[in-house]
Order: sequence, then structure tokens, then C-alpha cells
Amino acid sequence: MMMKVTEKSIEAPWGTIALKLWGDESNQAVLTVHGIMDNAGSFDTLIPLLPQEYFYICVDLPGHGKSSHFPPHLPIHSLDYIIVYQLVTKYFKRNKYIIMGHSYGGQLGLIFAQFYPELVDKLIMFDTVVLFPIPTDSLKFYMLEKFKLYLSIEDKLKTGKAPQYTYEEALQRVMEGHPPQISQEAAVGILKRMLIAKDNGKFEFSLDQRLKNFINPIHDVAYAAKLIKRYPLQCPILIVFGTDNQAQREYVRPVLQLLQKQKNVAIKFVPGYHDVHNEKASEVAPHVVEFLAKKKSKL
Repeated sequence: MMMKVTEKSIEAPWGTIALKLWGDESNQAVLTVHGIMDNAGSFDTLIPLLPQEYFYICVDLPGHGKSSHFPPHLPIHSLDYIIVYQLVTKYFKRNKYIIMGHSYGGQLGLIFAQFYPELVDKLIMFDTVVLFPIPTDSLKFYMLEKFKLYLSIEDKLKTGKAPQYTYEEALQRVMEGHPPQISQEAAVGILKRMLIAKDNGKFEFSLDQRLKNFINPIHDVAYAAKLIKRYPLQCPILIVFGTDNQAQREYVRPVLQLLQKQKNVAIKFVPGYHDVHNEKASEVAPHVVEFLAKKKSKL
């Protein structure tokens, strides 16, 4: 029996947040959040392989998929998205949520679990740990480049026209936009939530161009590790890495070493790259199924 799939939009101060819902709303909720430049469709290959006794709330973050963009003319900051987690969790009025996120969605989920531990029952992250730190020696260069690119994007938004593509061209861009390149099957779910049909038969992307230049909180890896110590994650955690994306793990090694020492953290590896949850869903799913089935133990 297939899970029921429905679409829903909830109000936000700046517009609407689009949701793709899987399963029976009376079941325990799994708040599911995609990576940057993706959308709720990036879980289309995985969720059908997961237990049906859960209610999967797949979010299009603002500026992605079918959701409204954040208000214009200011850079997007990663902490802006924590408000989205708050709005969605308040809307569904659950005492506890399981948080499941890929990449950026998992990084934000970790922050949410640190800020609101009373709301998080379990945390699942795919090929990610924390928001990318900025080495102290690189901070000035990093911020100057961010400001420069922000002004460039604003100029283009004022004067330029959005590129248009045939369906086949758009599909190819999505596939190639996920290095080394995701399959057509993995790309289609993402693509169909981000296409805007035009009268000439071509399509534009709904993506907010500012997402190419979002800003993370200013911190280095030592500070990120201190935050894990100061605000330890209290819930059970599953992290599934793609074996071929070693650079992701090396960049945050001190944080990962801390998490590996915690009894509530399980780390698994699946052959593949950064989008392993989408590309290798059949190999990722058993780890998630096992983790969901485990009862919480005292930490």
C-alpha cells in the first residue's frame, strides 16, 4: 500500500511555505528538510522506502520549490531559516518531532535541536554535520566576496531577465548542478517543484538567486566544536555519509570527532556522493528504518 501524498501551504509573514506531505497526519511527525538549491522533491526516492507509520512533512524552504521568497533586497542568512522550522512545528502543534535533513537542511536541523531540544525526538542527517565554518584567516576575504556578489546579484535582479530553458535543458542543469551528476530519476523530483511554465513553451526556475550567496554565522571550526560541547545534542542522532565525499568530513573533523564519542550518535556510510539519500535511496533507507525503530535509551 502506497503512502498518501498531499500538498499544503502554510502562511508566513512574507508569503507561504509549501509542504509535500507523506502519510497519515495522525502519525508521529518527521520534519524533513532539503539541501540548499534543492526542494522537497529531493526525498521522492527515499520516503516511499521508509515506514508508513510516520507522517513526513517535507518542506520547501523559502526561495526553493513552491515556497515564497524571503523579502527582497537583503542577503539571506542561514539563521533566517530557523524561523521556518519554528513556523512549521507550531503549525502542526506536536509535542515532539523527528528531524530529518540533507546537507543544509540537516545543518539547520542540528541547530534547531540545540536551540529547542524539548521539541526534537530524534535527528537524522544525510552527508552533513554543521554549517560550514570560516577559518579566521579567511574571514575578511570571505565577507568581502559575499558583499561583492550580493551587489552583483541585486543589479542583475533589477535589470536582467531570468534565463529560460526547454524541459530537457532544465533537467540537464539540475542533474549537472549536483556534482558529479545525479541521475535523471533523482533529478526529476527536484525539477518538477521548481519549474515555472512560460507562454512560449519554455520554463524558468523558481529559485531565489540570492541562494547563490547566503551567509552563514561567522565562526571557525574550533567555535563550532565548542558549541557542541556547550549545547550537547540530547536526542538520538543518525548521520549517513556518502563514502565518496570525504572532503565534507575533513572540513569539520574536530566536530565529527566529538560526536563520534557520544553514545547517542550513530554514523553510517553508504557508497556514493553528497546526494546519497536521493541517488542511493535503497541503500540509505535500511539505516533510517533501523534508527526509527530503535527506542530511545538514556544517554
